[in-house]
Amino acid sequence: MGSIGPAFSSSTPHVAFLGLGAMGFAMSTHLVRTGIQVTGFDIFQPTLDRWQQECTKIQQSENPKAKFSTTTSGSEAVKSGANIVILMVATHHHVNSALFDSGAVRDLPQDVPVIIMATVPPTHPGEVRQRLTEEFGRPDIKLIDAPVSGGVARSQNGTLTIMASSNDSENMQHPLVSTCLKTLSNNGATLYPIPGSLGAGTSAKALNQVQCGIHIVGASEIMVLAALAGLNTTQFSQTVATDVMDSSTGKERHPYGWTWMFTNRAPRMLDPALPIASAISIINKDVGIIYDEEARLKTELPLLNAAHSQLKICMDSGIAGWDDAFITKYYLDPSLKNEQKQQLVVEHAQEGYTADADADTEQIVLQAHCLINLISAYETVKFAEALDLMGPRQRAMWSELIAGAAGGSTVFSEVIQHVFEASNWHDGFKIYARNQVGAGKAWDIEKVEGLLKKAKQANPDFEPKLVEQAIKLIREVLL
Repeated sequence: MGSIGPAFSSSTPHVAFLGLGAMGFAMSTHLVRTGIQVTGFDIFQPTLDRWQQECTKIQQSENPKAKFSTTTSGSEAVKSGANIVILMVATHHHVNSALFDSGAVRDLPQDVPVIIMATVPPTHPGEVRQRLTEEFGRPDIKLIDAPVSGGVARSQNGTLTIMASSNDSENMQHPLVSTCLKTLSNNGATLYPIPGSLGAGTSAKALNQVQCGIHIVGASEIMVLAALAGLNTTQFSQTVATDVMDSSTGKERHPYGWTWMFTNRAPRMLDPALPIASAISIINKDVGIIYDEEARLKTELPLLNAAHSQLKICMDSGIAGWDDAFITKYYLDPSLKNEQKQQLVVEHAQEGYTADADADTEQIVLQAHCLINLISAYETVKFAEALDLMGPRQRAMWSELIAGAAGGSTVFSEVIQHVFEASNWHDGFKIYARNQVGAGKAWDIEKVEGLLKKAKQANPDFEPKLVEQAIKLIREVLL
């Protein structure tokens, strides 16, 4: 087995932070900014150099007491005096490489907490636990599964949603673990301990990613539909983002067509000059995990699979590194050869563009988005059932965190209340759908289909696969 590193004694965190990609970079520098000592590890030297420069700026302009160091060795990172390890690498393969293949596991201090914050398959934390104990003789290591949601912006300011679980609930109460997780989650306001054993946090994250995967692709599909319908895309985005008065409660709420992903991605859809925030490859990886889980759990999520299909086409077309807000370009020009054709959303965003459509058209586009979001919520609950996360405490926890995380939507927040009040969740969706969907009701499928037909006439290459799949499923399953 090799020697075990010395036991730690300090109650002040010194973090070995493994993985300095977009999210890891932002999270780790936030820890440095707040005064937590961090040793950053990444295999890519230019990333380490940039991280060192950013931490130096923090030390010079924000926190003179900031402490930080870098290494290109996972083993050296854990031997740096660190008393807690955070893994924020790209994939579960990288978790294995950083922890096991590098030899870092042999140098971990006795009883050290190790937090996996990367997005990995739900079975992976348990596999890591098994290897630690059986292969490396390290049952002492306190393993915590704590994936995050919220993107780079919320990583930078420490307001991530964190879904945490462990085989021993006391591991999450450990002072070093508590300090680090709370520092990254708005002082714990957005930290959710998920009931269950190790892997429950990742399972809850997977539910959020069902929403995120559908909503990211759906945001581009709906924005393109708005442009092809003749709407001013800037004004349409503002409509989606502007709260409305709820007549039943007398309080303001997001409009029905709102999703966190749409309002987050819209600025980059409208202005391609903005910095890339989240590459297509990232959400493709996350959705791919869910796709694999469908086979393992013997369940099927057709709308999620439609989104996965669109992402896979983008990956195969050589645009994996594009911002996922630019999926609009693929919808407008699947060949990705006609740059002028790809600019319709941007052209319709210009101040001088006058909408060639009325308010009724805008409402129909919003209705199309609602249909996607309804089936997205349905498949999220279906997946929760397959993951055995439908206990009262579990579903209360994950539904609350999704509503406040990157997978949030107005439709999800509303329908989930009705679903959990019903004796059977499937019947709850049926009741809600029959009240909302139909001729003369809030969401008119025939009007949406009429608008889709006009959009296809305007651009024969446009294939609104998510809206069409949502309509198909609503008719087959809910109406």
